[in-house]
Amino acid sequence: MKVSRAWLQAYFDKELPESSKLAEALTFHAFEIEEIIPVDGDTVLDVKVTPNRGHDCLCHRGIAKELSVILNQPLKSDPLQHSNILKNVGMSTNLEVEIIDSKLCKRFTAMAISGVNIGPSPDWLKKSLEAIGQRSINNVVDATNYVMFNLGQPLHAFDADKLAAKDGKKKITVRTAKSGELFIALDTKQYTATEKDLFITDGNSGTLLGMAGVKGGKQAEVDSRTTNLIIEAANFDRTSIRKTSQRHKLRTDASQRFENEISPELTTYALKAVSDLILQVAGGELKGFVDVYPQKQEIQNVSVSLSEINSLLGTQITKQEVSDIFDSFGFEYKEVGGIFTVVAPFERLDITIKEDLIEEVGRIYGYEKIKPVVPSKQNPAGINKRFFYAEKIRRALVAQGFSEVYTSSFRSEGSVELANAVASDKNFLRQNLAENMKVALKMNSVNALLLGLSAVHLFEIGTVFPGEKEIYSLALGSHMGEGSKKEALAKAFVEETKGILEKEFAISLKGSIDGSIFEVDFGEVLAQLPDPKEYENLEIQSGDISYKSFSQYPFVLRDIALWVPSVATKGEVEDAIKNSAGDLLIRLDHFDSFEKDGKISHAFHLVF
Repeated sequence: MKVSRAWLQAYFDKELPESSKLAEALTFHAFEIEEIIPVDGDTVLDVKVTPNRGHDCLCHRGIAKELSVILNQPLKSDPLQHSNILKNVGMSTNLEVEIIDSKLCKRFTAMAISGVNIGPSPDWLKKSLEAIGQRSINNVVDATNYVMFNLGQPLHAFDADKLAAKDGKKKITVRTAKSGELFIALDTKQYTATEKDLFITDGNSGTLLGMAGVKGGKQAEVDSRTTNLIIEAANFDRTSIRKTSQRHKLRTDASQRFENEISPELTTYALKAVSDLILQVAGGELKGFVDVYPQKQEIQNVSVSLSEINSLLGTQITKQEVSDIFDSFGFEYKEVGGIFTVVAPFERLDITIKEDLIEEVGRIYGYEKIKPVVPSKQNPAGINKRFFYAEKIRRALVAQGFSEVYTSSFRSEGSVELANAVASDKNFLRQNLAENMKVALKMNSVNALLLGLSAVHLFEIGTVFPGEKEIYSLALGSHMGEGSKKEALAKAFVEETKGILEKEFAISLKGSIDGSIFEVDFGEVLAQLPDPKEYENLEIQSGDISYKSFSQYPFVLRDIALWVPSVATKGEVEDAIKNSAGDLLIRLDHFDSFEKDGKISHAFHLVF
């Protein structure tokens, strides 16, 4: 999130440190700073707000509050500390709000304002928005954007005169769309809604006014002729907003904030701030508000003891230091016998367990102050039986000429379906290794001659999901060419390897064999093996092998046989071929020879 230093300064009486010092303070105690950008007499910090703090720190007030605690510099005024903020504004008699599903819309607050004058924003408002990369539109829309970036609550302004009236009343209904309903956004792009998308609608006409929490609509757009407004500040379900945003490939500043979840208590604070700002920059008169809040946010009480704080952090922090840190955050708390029971501010949705409080203490106290201590007793690492024997079996199979493969755990069919598939043809977890082994053998056999191999022997050790359970499995596979005779050779080789493993490890492998592919439950194998007492040296000597990339073009295979005098050696023939073939020849394999009448025929595979 881009944060203006000048904007932050408005929260403090005392001059803030220079931008590099602010960046250092935030980096060491809260969030990383991606970049410091000079902008027309101001400086903008690009703050990488972590997901657990998106609900309160994707705004200038949130960052100002963090700096206030870190720098021990009090805020001049905190807009979230005022109570009864709409007490002087009456309830609207000409506006009604209906929420169809309170799980999807937890709160909807709206303000009616009449007699506004739409026009350009004052220079200070334009500069504030432009500094953080936002385009100025008009005084009303800019006011809603300013408050969103200031307090973190998305808002939207509707032209009240573009809504249908019934018995002199305007009505807003928050509901899911009907499948196939068309929505035209502010940028005139058209979207086809689904029954899973939440929308703000004209309750009297049924027209879609806005894609809830994502994008406003063209139907009730504020333009130069607008004089009467309905300003909305609502709270929507984070999951619903994220799915709608992804479904329509439409991510906005508003959807980003709702996806991170914000407190429903925030709506009235934002509505008060934006109505005050609109009256300041566009004139008008407040005509009342509506607040539908079916189920209020629960108050979180979290307890932590001083001993738990020091035990987890490895510190000797005093009770007074903890109290000072909680006071600086504005936490309400009681301390009895070294146990702090904290009521976090409504906007701090991340404070739910004692470890959250310990984290707050640790980062403000300063992790750099915690002295490293070598553990007094170092416990030896336990022996992982599965890892131990998997490595031993790997070495045994490599010694038999096998190569290990790692295939995808995702397949187009299976018994365990993924809730969020990585691709349309990979929406199930694999039930076995055998199916992937068949594919791997086929793919590698095509390149066997390129690799100088007459046969391909592969194995894999990995997790499979045959049903509700998850098991570890071992699969062997061999390919020695096409035809029943060669397939029988491949099967015999796998069976021979199976026998070698049984003899070497004194186990019985009762898995299934399909053609030349054998698979066994590795868990059943482990059950037959003794617990290892210590790790062996499993270092593998790599020799002089070095990496060389494949050609981007497919290889070409040619066979050649040459009659030469019997006195000519095979090496001399190979040298002659290499000298004539050029740089594209990458393999030369001798595969046959035939002698007759004082001459000899040497046959070679040439791979270009």
